[in-house]
Amino acid sequence: MKSKSLKHFWVFLTVLSIAALACKAATPSVEPVTPNNTNTNPTSGGNSSNLIAATVQIFGLFDEGGELVPGYVGSGTVLSPSGLILTNAHVASPASQGDAANEPDALGVAIIVSEDKPAVPSYIAEVLAVDGFLDLAVIQIRSTINGSAVDLNSLNMPYVQLGNSDNVHVGDNINIYGFPSIGGNTITFTKGTVSGFSSESQIGDRAWIKTDATISGGNSGGLAADANGFIIGVPTIAAASRETETSDCRQVQDTNGDGTVNENDSCVPIGGFLNGIRPVNLALPLIEAAKSGKQYTSSFSQFGETSNPGNGNESAGNFVWLDTSASNTQGCDFNDSLVDSYDASALCIAAGFEYTGMADGELFVEHWFLNGEQVAEYSYPWEWGESGLFGTFLPNEGDPMPGGKYRLEIFAGDSQTPLGSSSEVTVSGGGSTPAQPSNSNADTVSVYGLVYDAATNKPLSGAYVFVLTPGTAYDEWANDNYGDSYIVSYLETNASGEYKITGIPRDTEFTIVYAADGYYDASADNMVAGPSDPEEFELNVGLNK
Repeated sequence: MKSKSLKHFWVFLTVLSIAALACKAATPSVEPVTPNNTNTNPTSGGNSSNLIAATVQIFGLFDEGGELVPGYVGSGTVLSPSGLILTNAHVASPASQGDAANEPDALGVAIIVSEDKPAVPSYIAEVLAVDGFLDLAVIQIRSTINGSAVDLNSLNMPYVQLGNSDNVHVGDNINIYGFPSIGGNTITFTKGTVSGFSSESQIGDRAWIKTDATISGGNSGGLAADANGFIIGVPTIAAASRETETSDCRQVQDTNGDGTVNENDSCVPIGGFLNGIRPVNLALPLIEAAKSGKQYTSSFSQFGETSNPGNGNESAGNFVWLDTSASNTQGCDFNDSLVDSYDASALCIAAGFEYTGMADGELFVEHWFLNGEQVAEYSYPWEWGESGLFGTFLPNEGDPMPGGKYRLEIFAGDSQTPLGSSSEVTVSGGGSTPAQPSNSNADTVSVYGLVYDAATNKPLSGAYVFVLTPGTAYDEWANDNYGDSYIVSYLETNASGEYKITGIPRDTEFTIVYAADGYYDASADNMVAGPSDPEEFELNVGLNK
């Protein structure tokens, strides 16, 4: 079922933002070091010293007054003597998962010179391939920490050979290496067994390897090796699938009341399973792209991105109307109880239906009609799987719904394949006209463009684009604590910072708002598309921190 209120949407994103960050912890100052690597053999035979040597600590570095300062830490595994490293996407590039505000200016790599001492910051690396959906990335060492060029052919890094994660079975031994926050800044080894597997709709049955080995913040991106010393996976804190809630335990609240959230606070658990490992076989396309110098493009769709054209075989049926009597002025609240009409006090109406043939990432559009005239259109990327049950609603800014007969029509994909239509339902209300009045599809326009960092001109992945109800200015929305009832439509920008909002009515004032974590909002009030204006408008917006 779709979220009943955008408040759920915000909470979900907040949890992901917290869980996706590599562990923020006290980090050593970055000093130039020229490493002296003597072990240049690939690991095999379960040699723990080789596995330790091939595990690196990764720092997200941020430019503060011309100086690179560590902001967060994670782990990684060296895959080649030339310094190719496998890690998590949220360690290498938080923007790939929609967290553009925490995108580092550079990546530092620290190596083990002694297992009983902190890793030594030694190199700067760049991202060659990243997949935000899989939470995997491949980075390449490019220079020493002080900026001197590195001859990759003579780098001779100790490295780990690739294993085959499809050959992993329940009960197999598994060894975890990394730099968890609970282990300070020295390498930490934990051992366990494979306890099972978890699936995702876009990946299959082996989307995650579950283990009873201890994994905590900072281990993200590190090494999961089999008994023979081959890498079979990447420890990934907050292993979240579409079927599994996120999980982690981080210092995200000021539990000791000193006014600062830091390592002195108690960690706050977030539900779900903690010890997830991404199978290494899922990383093979990224590794191949990085080695060959080819551009990597994920075949998976992420939340909020319209990335799938649809297949034309989508369908929906068994439409029902759902009880909304628990709703209030802050949002629509519906349940699974069926109704055949709504009384004069109804603040919203809600429809449910069965669907099949859908694909995550394709465009989904709702057309709502009152007495035969279209009164609202909503569009957003689909992210609820191939088949199942779904619920959606029509609000009226916290006011009672106008009386009359309502009907819902739904469409999917780039071709806007008609999926089906509900029966009519009667509302015995007398409120004002719902949001987005429109007489036909021709009476709407689309707004598209790019959202980017105004200082760097870098596109902002995962920025939010909201269209507010007609006549609502940004200040009014902000003064009412950004209430859900003011939002007509919303999307997130894709990995390239692009967006497209459809179904905006002509001859009706509307406000469009652009927002991203860590940036000031940008908005445009009192926009109107007249009868002679084009069907599509381009608005490129730069956001400031």
